[in-house]
Amino acid sequence: MYLRFITQFINEYDEPETGVFQALRFIREHPSTSDEDVHTLKSLKDWFNANLEAPDRFSNASNKNPAAISLSWFKDSAKEHIKKIYEIREVLDKYAIVVEVVTTKNPGYIVYEDDYQVSAVPFKTDRKKVI
Repeated sequence: MYLRFITQFINEYDEPETGVFQALRFIREHPSTSDEDVHTLKSLKDWFNANLEAPDRFSNASNKNPAAISLSWFKDSAKEHIKKIYEIREVLDKYAIVVEVVTTKNPGYIVYEDDYQVSAVPFKTDRKKVI
């Protein structure tokens, strides 16, 4: 099973954002965020930087018509990573940013994989469900 954490909010540039890490950055830098929450979010971001590789591939560029971008999913075995995402979710919830959890057994065409995550181009039939 794979888990994806998504949110939708309008950032300071009136652009829709969907990533939990984009929301984390936005709230961390927002002037109304408490010092305690800024510290918590910075610690969580630092933890992820130290404990999660950034995918080195985001598309299936070898195809004739490569997808624009893949989506990141946590493996359900990444217990500590998922726990930390829920900690981020708790803080974001205080600022009315709702984080949804999407689960799937098959995230699409996997273009990157490590011990904790995959990056996959969703199947056409699933694209609207996970973005």
